[in-house]
Amino acid sequence: MAGQSLSVAPGFVKIKRPVTFLLLLLVTAMIVALTVWMSGKSYGKVDPVPFEEIRHLARLLHDRQISTQLLAVIVIPIIANVLLFVPWGFLLFIFLYTEERPTVQTYVLTILLGFSFTVGIEGWQYFLPSRVADVNDVIWNTAGTVVGAILGHMRLRVRFDFE
Repeated sequence: MAGQSLSVAPGFVKIKRPVTFLLLLLVTAMIVALTVWMSGKSYGKVDPVPFEEIRHLARLLHDRQISTQLLAVIVIPIIANVLLFVPWGFLLFIFLYTEERPTVQTYVLTILLGFSFTVGIEGWQYFLPSRVADVNDVIWNTAGTVVGAILGHMRLRVRFDFE
């Protein structure tokens, strides 16, 4: 089946590859803009300890000394970092996916490119005066890329009918 396009069921819209690429560029630009626009933590330039916030949260929960505000301060940035990269991973997976390329290879490429992109962003943030390079951001952004890739792959398997 080399050279054939992916089949599309009647009633479905097929988005062309250049449109997917343009959407990917738009999401990339939005991520970069958010990185510049948002203010960072002011206590240091690098946060090199993975999952320190999670360990701190676990200690507080164990001692039952957690406030809703502190829980939000710890958990919301994690959720935001994951969700920020879900559309990016979704669009990149769709852009890279072809019938000729094995699905596993598409996953690996998507995850490696997502990891490289987030490492680049964190490296860049190190030089921004209002931002902090954080290894946890790399982990959670890459997790978002993985979730996006899974959703990109699932779009081939899941069909919703609305009547």
